[in-house]
Amino acid sequence: MSVLEHNEYIPEEQEQIGSKFLISNGYMGYRGTLDEATSSDFVALNINGLYDGHRFVENVNVFNPLYSMVKADGIDLNPRSFRPLNHTISLDTDNGIFKRQTEFKYGPTKIKINSERFLDQNNKSMMYSVFTFSSNNKIDIELFSGIDKHIWNINANHLRNLEETDEKNITIIKAKTKYNETDVTMGLYEVFSFNAKSKPYKNGIKKYEFSLEPKKVYTIHKYVCILHSEEDILNKTREKLLKAEEIGYKRHKSDNQTFWDEAFLQARVNVFNNDEVMDQMDYAVYQLIAHRPYSDKVSVNQKGLSGQYDMGAVSWNTEILLLPFYTNVFPDTARHMIKYRINSLEKAILKAESLGYEGAFYAEDSGPEGAELSLRNVTNNIHINGSIVYGLYQYIERTKDYSVLFEGGLEMLLECCNFYLSYTTLSENKKHFDFLNVSGLDDTHGSIDNEAYTNLIIKNCLDSMIKCVAFAKAEDKFRVKDIFLPKNYEKLISDVRSLRRKLYTKKENIDYLIESFDKYFNLEDRDVSTLKKLNFKSKVNFKDIENTTYQNNSNVIPVLALFLDEYSEKIKRMNFNYYMRRSMNPDIFTRIMLVIVACASDQSEEAYKQYIELADLDITNKYLFNKGLNLALLGGIYDMMVYGFAGLRHHVFLLSGEYNNVNKIRRLEFFVKIANNLASVKTKRNSVSISWNNKQQNGG
Repeated sequence: MSVLEHNEYIPEEQEQIGSKFLISNGYMGYRGTLDEATSSDFVALNINGLYDGHRFVENVNVFNPLYSMVKADGIDLNPRSFRPLNHTISLDTDNGIFKRQTEFKYGPTKIKINSERFLDQNNKSMMYSVFTFSSNNKIDIELFSGIDKHIWNINANHLRNLEETDEKNITIIKAKTKYNETDVTMGLYEVFSFNAKSKPYKNGIKKYEFSLEPKKVYTIHKYVCILHSEEDILNKTREKLLKAEEIGYKRHKSDNQTFWDEAFLQARVNVFNNDEVMDQMDYAVYQLIAHRPYSDKVSVNQKGLSGQYDMGAVSWNTEILLLPFYTNVFPDTARHMIKYRINSLEKAILKAESLGYEGAFYAEDSGPEGAELSLRNVTNNIHINGSIVYGLYQYIERTKDYSVLFEGGLEMLLECCNFYLSYTTLSENKKHFDFLNVSGLDDTHGSIDNEAYTNLIIKNCLDSMIKCVAFAKAEDKFRVKDIFLPKNYEKLISDVRSLRRKLYTKKENIDYLIESFDKYFNLEDRDVSTLKKLNFKSKVNFKDIENTTYQNNSNVIPVLALFLDEYSEKIKRMNFNYYMRRSMNPDIFTRIMLVIVACASDQSEEAYKQYIELADLDITNKYLFNKGLNLALLGGIYDMMVYGFAGLRHHVFLLSGEYNNVNKIRRLEFFVKIANNLASVKTKRNSVSISWNNKQQNGG
């Protein structure tokens, strides 16, 4: 069991605390805030797939249905304004239950306030909470409880035309999103263990006045339903609340535990002899399970459901950092992510057309139906298509789910390749195809030619399309013919094969180094540290840094990490050492790739140092908890452990592993699904064993 705790209240930490102690079910996420917290405390109930906006399109925060505060003798019992005697919040990653325990004292009076909450992992529109309070003395109190309509938003408020209905202890608020006019309802059913009359207070909150008997525990059970984009939405909300209350809190809590027990049976990565790393893995796997997409219309946002950070966008690197976990553990969830990209094809085609190209050009930061949410206005980061296709092909190859190819997958692959055909340039000597004036992973040198990552990921994209066409034809050649005829895709495939044969990709030189982009090795290369200890450069004293070999994000390192089997250990080691010493503050994507390459080049201790810096669960970890919860990094934590330290490699339907020894980790154990089989992978200091079992385990 891994229980995260925080034992003090510091106002300046609340944004990071709320992100770290987030609970989610893929449909919605509720930040780890207190019951009495308001919008100024970064309370947010964030909905996946519900977007709104005009200039700034972002995912929507709805009302806070769990507001409760006790006021005693004129004192607001809120740690923000009145210092508690004791205060603890916790998140149990084994069952997704958030708890708070707070004790206040003034004079001879002590008041205890406890609560817990969790989200329904099956009936995803539902959330449950219990709020209790007690006093050692008889006192008069005011209780404030209900739906707080004052929302914390980053850019704008998106809900309007509010209609509220009250039926005994049920409150339902119906609203519309401001620009898209999408119906949204929030329902709250409160069940009190005591009798008290209510009267309206403010912002949708009700006020109760009564006396507390000494040592008596007062309880409010809360059943919450949030729906959007549905017909007859008010009646559905009411029915769900009534049914949830009829089932009862105790049964919901038991069902919740059953779900998490089954999910962790196949998802947990067991780390032996290192409690710190075990806690990190449990937290990463917990949040990845909690954020699994629930339909073909949504994927995994790069900042999860921790709020409107990054506008709720799905990043271009989602299929590289996050999809491997879901493909390995919950392939049905991975399929939702693939379908989200397929369903985004129309927007990708429109983007390419607007830039004067054929085919499809996917968004850097993707929103509703694949719409571009990025405000950077970069139009030549063409590696995006290939990065997305990289994950799509891995999913298809490992699951044998060829059905997605007939549900738009083939068209997606073909149109991605069509875009590359329209972008490429034939060299002056007509011997090879170039990709010129591109924006790669690193922005230090501006637009460059033949970037190592871009060209290789394009090559893989072309190969993936050709292989998937073969899969589809073997499955049903007549259906493939029906797809191909209207757009003359056979001619397109012929052109793609020609591009593939003559595509220029970077090879290692005599020193085993792969050039980052054309003429990179001609740039000024100042002396760098020759110490054995490797560190990123924090800064350099050059005015014209674009004229040097320094980079923020080495594009060669991801090439090695994603195509490990294509390079020798010496090439990996030489390039790791070279580019590590020329890197300045690389982003999270590059840091994750660095750890994987370090593990594969016999530098596991260096990899471990980098891993620990990224995976630290302290709220001061700027990579993980700054401006939302970084789901991409949590996926990377899984990737670093499984593909880095465990050295897992896929060979179509077979697996191999090469445990990359780290002194502080004795053993790793985890499961991987391949097609209809389940593999148990166990690593030790000097060996890796893989056993297979056709029996599938439920969960996810």
